[in-house]
Amino acid sequence: MLSLASMIQHVLIAVDGSPSSHHAANQGFGLARQTGAKVTLAFVLESPPVIPVGPLSGYVMTSPPRTDADLEKARAELKTLAHDAGVPVETRVELGAPADVLCELAERLSVDLLVIGARGLSTGTRWLLGSVSDRVVHHAPCPVLVVRDRKR
Repeated sequence: MLSLASMIQHVLIAVDGSPSSHHAANQGFGLARQTGAKVTLAFVLESPPVIPVGPLSGYVMTSPPRTDADLEKARAELKTLAHDAGVPVETRVELGAPADVLCELAERLSVDLLVIGARGLSTGTRWLLGSVSDRVVHHAPCPVLVVRDRKR
């Protein structure tokens, strides 16, 4: 019979600055402490959406591009979370569509478990905006633990 420790040797934990992602990180750290798993903590900064305009190469960005300050803020948050983890943690800040980047990262790092928070969007909002955790569950190359914040 396989033990949990033999099944989970590398955990990828996704954070985005939200309270639900911090709760998920704490759950992921707890699992890693119990199993002795290696942890990679990732913060994915979403690239601003680009909308093509016209038949030539014109385009409009719907929000300002990410700045060095955005990257530093993400790195600082990861450093704070990693410091309090109680296990060795590798941190990564990535740019792109969060669900796609997390799935690609899980594949590239050969993780055994991806931990992500659920923000609890309403059905209408989830339908309009989509859900990162939902897309990750359906496209990740490994098991996914979606952690709900119990305060809801």
